[in-house]
Amino acid sequence: MRVTTKQTLIATIAERFRDAHQRRGEWIPTADGRDAAAIFAKLAALPKDATEELITASVGDNRWTENVCDECHEDRDITIILGEEIHHPTDAIALCPDCLKKATKLASASA
Repeated sequence: MRVTTKQTLIATIAERFRDAHQRRGEWIPTADGRDAAAIFAKLAALPKDATEELITASVGDNRWTENVCDECHEDRDITIILGEEIHHPTDAIALCPDCLKKATKLASASA
């Protein structure tokens, strides 16, 4: 289990973008063919508390800062990641605090 916050996603955007678009020191173009090195340079120049709007303007979309709950499907400030597999980190469930509370109530009512 781990916590993911929108602020952490914002603060780590440059490193995460580089990890996704650089292999062995070579830049891989984005899926739409844009220059990944140039986008990384823009992201690296942003302050750690940049707004989502600045990141979206640099990258072209908001998927790098979305923190979506898998239950309510809302973009949330905080999610708790459950069941994360070491070799498949995307095979996990993200729950916001509200949905986690609902799950706890459901479990308590069933006990």
